[in-house]
Amino acid sequence: MKIAVSSLNGETVCGQPGRCRTFILFDTDGFEVLESENIEFSEDYVLQGFAADKSHPIDRIDVLISSAIGEGLVNQLQQRDVIAVATSVKDAAEAAQRFLDGDLPLKEAKKKKKK
Repeated sequence: MKIAVSSLNGETVCGQPGRCRTFILFDTDGFEVLESENIEFSEDYVLQGFAADKSHPIDRIDVLISSAIGEGLVNQLQQRDVIAVATSVKDAAEAAQRFLDGDLPLKEAKKKKKK
């Protein structure tokens, strides 16, 4: 299982994954983190507004963790078979491990604004 955590500094969980270009990718065996690497997308691959029918590097992950996430991005990632969650945990490695352990505290996705 591969877990991506949105992070601006390579250590802590940040919000706005749809606009974020930097993530920590955790490779796991489904029970514990085996290794991690920092990845950065070019501006062309920012998730917000990216065409759903085009291939994206995020397609190779199973889970996306952020400190805040909107319903629209959750739905967009579900179409790519990616589980997207928001958490109050600040440390990225801890968030990844706690997701694997099944005890990651979750926050609700932000509702779409009504026009």
